[in-house]
Amino acid sequence: MFERFVERRAEEARSDTPVVLIVGPRRAGKTTLVRKMGQIGRTYITLDDQTILEAAQSDPAGFIRGLDRAIIDEIQRAPYLLLAIKKTGDKALST
Repeated sequence: MFERFVERRAEEARSDTPVVLIVGPRRAGKTTLVRKMGQIGRTYITLDDQTILEAAQSDPAGFIRGLDRAIIDEIQRAPYLLLAIKKTGDKALST
């Protein structure tokens, strides 16, 4: 796989930011990128899995409570999860 410019940027952002969001058009390689990043000590979760999606939608705060260094792919499928992540990230920055 070719190294992508955004890969270095995401790793730089991750070094001092509790949450990094990668967005882009369909078929641009976002999933390929985050799966590669997931190989370095991060849990990879995809919301394409219906059971996982339902868990994220039914209790967004509970869903992320136990996660540390996780990658959540297809997060647009559970928009309220973004609010729970924001709250957790804001809390991490204030401590």
